Amino acid sequence: MAFLYPSFLWALTALAIPIAIHLFQLRRFKRIDFPNVRFLQAVSQQTRARKKVQHWLTLLARCLAIAALVLAFAQPYIPASAGTTPTGKQAVSLFLDDSWSMDAQNAEGRLLDQARKSAQDAVLAYEPTTEFQVLTSRLDGRQQLLIGRDEALDAAGQVEAGPFSRKISLVLARQQEALARSAAPRKRAVLFTDLQRSTTDVENWVNDTTVRTVIVPLAPADAANLSVDSAWFATPVRRAGQAEALHVRIRNLGSAALKDVPLRLAINGQQRALATFSVEAEAFTDTVLHFTSDGPGAHWGEISISDRPITFDDKLFVAWEVSSALRVQLLSGGDETSDAAVASVFAADSSFRLTVTPSGNIDLASLTSTDLLILNALPEVSSGFAQALVNFVKSGGSLAVFPSLEQETTSVNGFLAQLGAGQYGQLDTASIKVAGIDLRLPFYRDVFSDVPSNVDLPLVRQRLRLNSVAGAETLLRMQDGNAFLTRTNSGKGVVNVCAAPLSDVGGSFTRHALFVTSLLRMAELSRPMGALYHNIGNDARIPLDGVVIEGDRVPHMIGPDGVDRVPELRRSADAHALLMHDEAMPAGAYAVTLGNDTVRHIALNTPRTESDPSAYTAAELRTLIEQRGLTAFEVLEPGGEALSVSLAALDHGRKLWTWFVVLALIFLSLEVAFLRLLK
Repeated sequence: MAFLYPSFLWALTALAIPIAIHLFQLRRFKRIDFPNVRFLQAVSQQTRARKKVQHWLTLLARCLAIAALVLAFAQPYIPASAGTTPTGKQAVSLFLDDSWSMDAQNAEGRLLDQARKSAQDAVLAYEPTTEFQVLTSRLDGRQQLLIGRDEALDAAGQVEAGPFSRKISLVLARQQEALARSAAPRKRAVLFTDLQRSTTDVENWVNDTTVRTVIVPLAPADAANLSVDSAWFATPVRRAGQAEALHVRIRNLGSAALKDVPLRLAINGQQRALATFSVEAEAFTDTVLHFTSDGPGAHWGEISISDRPITFDDKLFVAWEVSSALRVQLLSGGDETSDAAVASVFAADSSFRLTVTPSGNIDLASLTSTDLLILNALPEVSSGFAQALVNFVKSGGSLAVFPSLEQETTSVNGFLAQLGAGQYGQLDTASIKVAGIDLRLPFYRDVFSDVPSNVDLPLVRQRLRLNSVAGAETLLRMQDGNAFLTRTNSGKGVVNVCAAPLSDVGGSFTRHALFVTSLLRMAELSRPMGALYHNIGNDARIPLDGVVIEGDRVPHMIGPDGVDRVPELRRSADAHALLMHDEAMPAGAYAVTLGNDTVRHIALNTPRTESDPSAYTAAELRTLIEQRGLTAFEVLEPGGEALSVSLAALDHGRKLWTWFVVLALIFLSLEVAFLRLLK
């Protein structure tokens, strides 16, 4: 046992006062003689012995009462197992987990409400001179400041759930940084959290014995949750009037199977599709929403379910753009027959805008407004044009190369090498057929559901041997195993290379339906649609491919409820991007504007990392802490004694002063009883 104020023990010298009173009686007794006192003498002796015992008991009761009071003022306690706690001013860091999972409930209500109340109780449990840090998952810079009691009470009461989810190790590091700036000899960190497994990374915790850490677990009553996890379109390009299939993945994170749950899709604020799904316990299911695409322009959708109490992941916002027309430019080397074959593919479809340009009249500035550039039978490629082609592909353009048997291959191989798209080799004049279509590749898989075994495929008469590189997709292969048509990703763009020319000398490729399909797929895949949505709170980087931002113009993000943000613009040579930097923004559809012009539509969603409510129990966490030897951590038991009592016991051990006050009252009561017996 130790004492918080041992100087009060000097008051034990007051025990000498009742002892002195009992030893030095001031009352004098008179002797009275009686004629016959033989019988009275026996009674007198018996009474005097009894009173002597009662006097000593009264003295003992008084001494014990005074000693108990003195010890109570000295505040005795049983030291905590960690050792002696220093005295003096204290600094306390309080972390309130304000992630979306804290919207869950248990028998005492919403977890975040319990965390706020417990944090305020903890503030009141400490002395008024204590310095406090109130930290949340937002990790704002102002939260690194130490504040007073009243400010801490206000800060704890204003915490609201948000999209941020932090690893506990990062939170502990921020708490230690803030407490290190305090000169207080006593430091304490308290965490109010639901101990989600996705964030409770015990393996990364550091055992800092200078900062005693207390974890207050808040466990939900039911860990069930249904989440709209992700969404994607079945095809890469949106066209006006096209039948669309939007795939949606739903996760059931509960222990019960669900049946016939409605799933809704609203486009531009109007409901456009409805489906139902069933999903097993702790599993996921994919379902499809069908609708017809609207006219050209930007569109946004809201995929929603209904699930309580965790509702932040019940909606998923998506945004896409319906193309008015894909811009295809044919750079002709003078072969009119093959040029006409290419033009016939795009002429009948209003979704494409074809421009035919002679190779000697190319305007390099026009490449910035081109989605697919087709090089047909160019005799040679100059060094300046080759560099322009490299920049075009690297910045996101799509290139299709059809050779000429008379071309100078060195210049073509030069820019193909820079793009990592293979090399042309020697001429091969042996007639051979295309062997088959590889439906394992998405290029043709989304077009053909099946290819008959006896299908008639193009005949190749003369071609240049095409040496593909690692990473290239061989879309079509000839019967001798050599590549006929390859597709290679380069930078942000794509290079499609054919081994044979499109003229009749090269074979029958232009007269085959596969030629039309191949060119249309090259054009469809030439314009990257971009991500359907981005997540908030994860340092999101939103690319602005194709958006030209000149001078010092500043983009704005206009979102729901009139939100207007100015994100950081990251400029680079080939593209721009917006950086979000963990900014708290509401989920929904946003328009990226430059002045009065809207240059891009995007959708922002809360990350789904908080969707899984599975968490550690207090016992499990305590076991992990013991296994790692983290002696500076203490896990309180949910539903135990009051938080203020638990924190006081951890700071000063088990306080005993109340017991000594009770003992003092008991001894005073005994003294009164003994005095009554003396009468």
